Amino acid sequence: MSSNPCQDNLNLLYSNYFQLKILRGTKVLELMATKVNLPGLSIPDQAQPTIFGTTIPVPTMSAQYDPFSVEFLVDDDLTNWKSIYSWIRNITNIKDSTSNNITNYQDWHYEATLILQSNLYKYGGCSDPVLTVQFANLIPVKLSGLIFQSDSADAQHVKASCTFKYSYYELNPPGPNNLS
Repeated sequence: MSSNPCQDNLNLLYSNYFQLKILRGTKVLELMATKVNLPGLSIPDQAQPTIFGTTIPVPTMSAQYDPFSVEFLVDDDLTNWKSIYSWIRNITNIKDSTSNNITNYQDWHYEATLILQSNLYKYGGCSDPVLTVQFANLIPVKLSGLIFQSDSADAQHVKASCTFKYSYYELNPPGPNNLS
């Protein structure tokens, strides 16, 4: 009987065991993320005409990645929100053409790691990563504002969201090369 790698594992992946770390130079920004997405990927195609009145889709050889979105809890001194805010400010010229703090193109981009944990915990409370996603050349493109509300009966945590763009991401461990 042949083994199909797509059907060997019947365990379900839980969506609430994950960790997000953004490596900014020598510092690590670990957001208290409540929601992240593993972005989708698409390949545009070019229609190749045929003599039969149909077309054949031909890949254009360029991948298009969806944006990476994160929703996170804001800490009490706003350090995580202000860190992303200053990152955006530093890669733009908001005041004038010399007000940004970044002169080297490579300093705009950082690496990020999304770690999806196994739902099976081992002795000691740790679980093995099921998948590690490495984002390359990550930059923030949108940071939400903060909403403060005093008419609520219960104390509520302040949440913010951020959207990132990147060149590509890599999966570790990678998927099977041949699914046939």
